[in-house]
Amino acid sequence: MALAIAAPFFAHAARSADLTDLAAHAEAGRAFDALRAARPDTMPRLADADSAAVLRVLGDAPRFLDGATFTPGELGTLSDLCDRDRSAIVAYIAFGAMQNGQLVMDVMARNAVDYQDEIALLQRFQARCIAKQVPLAEALFRQMGEAQASRLRLGGLQRSQTALLQTYMVAAGNCAVDGSDAPNSPGYCGVLDTLAELAPVHARALPLASRATVAGLVTPLLARAAPPRRAELQRIADSMASTRCMALCLLQPPP
Repeated sequence: MALAIAAPFFAHAARSADLTDLAAHAEAGRAFDALRAARPDTMPRLADADSAAVLRVLGDAPRFLDGATFTPGELGTLSDLCDRDRSAIVAYIAFGAMQNGQLVMDVMARNAVDYQDEIALLQRFQARCIAKQVPLAEALFRQMGEAQASRLRLGGLQRSQTALLQTYMVAAGNCAVDGSDAPNSPGYCGVLDTLAELAPVHARALPLASRATVAGLVTPLLARAAPPRRAELQRIADSMASTRCMALCLLQPPP
């Protein structure tokens, strides 16, 4: 069954990214849900060929993001892409963590380690996807006026704010910035690389309180970070130190 689910994605592997190809990402999201339904006692793994075919489509930023141009009118379409990967990330982190009606933090922390390869792949896509949202949302805010736009419940953008903050928290908490060979480090250090690249754009998407949270996470790491990693952390800290607040910054993430 899983092979039948995954098969369509191999045929698309060589195609370049464009807006007409976005249906394949939606198809991958449905396939991910089908894989979970078929195997409820586990999560799709990159080590499994069928699951990997689906996950690599969900995480294919060059195909769906880097080579695509979106307009402000297509912000909803882009938000769907971001939400698809966000939902998959949440599924990994929360897998088996709901016990007696509450999420168990120790289980979620263990999942972040056990599924680091899958989560890191999806988080790198999500980080780039949210960075794509920012200029489109800013253009929309300019068209509407910030006062009016800030009163709207722009759910997709607010979810992106929350997801972005969580991505910084997971990457900063799991990357061995001192260069040691920690078992859960490689995947999340790759995510941190992406976050450092995009931090100036991400900062524009975050409320001031969220920026302060990110800065508070990375600043203490600077003292023990190896030189290449220290430069990345400093770039993140400097970006999040900005107090200029407009457009997306005026939105508050949902409680």
